[in-house]
Amino acid sequence: MNNFRMRLMAMGAFLALTGILLAGESGNLHDRYDALLKKYVKGESFDYQGLFGNKADLEALHRYVDQLAGQQPSQMSREAALAFWINLYNAGTLRLVLDHYPVESIKDIGGLLSSPWNKKIVTVEGEELTLNQIENEVIRPQFGDARIHFALNCASIGCPPLAAEAFTAEKLDQQLTRVTRQALGKPRWVEISSGEIRLTKIFDWYKSDFEASAGSVRQFIAVYLPDQKEALLDESRKLTFGDYDWRLNKRSPYPPD
Repeated sequence: MNNFRMRLMAMGAFLALTGILLAGESGNLHDRYDALLKKYVKGESFDYQGLFGNKADLEALHRYVDQLAGQQPSQMSREAALAFWINLYNAGTLRLVLDHYPVESIKDIGGLLSSPWNKKIVTVEGEELTLNQIENEVIRPQFGDARIHFALNCASIGCPPLAAEAFTAEKLDQQLTRVTRQALGKPRWVEISSGEIRLTKIFDWYKSDFEASAGSVRQFIAVYLPDQKEALLDESRKLTFGDYDWRLNKRSPYPPD
């Protein structure tokens, strides 16, 4: 385990025990990003072309990521730190795509021997980080909240939609619950039939996170779809996982709700 991750986990444990809330940890920090999301999130899609063509807004996105790079999440409360990392992951993903725009998929960024998720995108507290590191070495192990899988957006149609607002410490719990419930309420992420329950591949890839949160994938989903609890817990319905759609989420193939 590297020193950076050890420092973050130690601070996370300290904050969880003490419940300390530090001043100036949300609100204004994410206002610029919040305004961009409200302008360019279009339902379940993101208007990359519009943002790419607006020099001032594109520069605002870059300044926001740079501003986050100058913060010290290890000194924030648990809620502020998690909001920070979720916003950094999502804004960093947007910046990565726009740095290579136009592309048809985020997976087009990189090459045969490289991955967009393994590119160094930002330096935080002296550590150069990739998207993979932010998700798998910071967010998942430090915070242990399976709802983050419905808050992190990988710039793909297969991902739960990018929220049209920034995550903040003050509203974090409600925001995570809302995006989780919204995603699980859509048949392309949870579809129950007489013989099977077809799920997003996210539940396969991160099965251990959902088991740690609720005991099982079925139990986790049932928390957010209580009306379907009996069917979800019916073991005769086999769990299957759909193919993941890696096309860029520049437009949604699904009709609006």
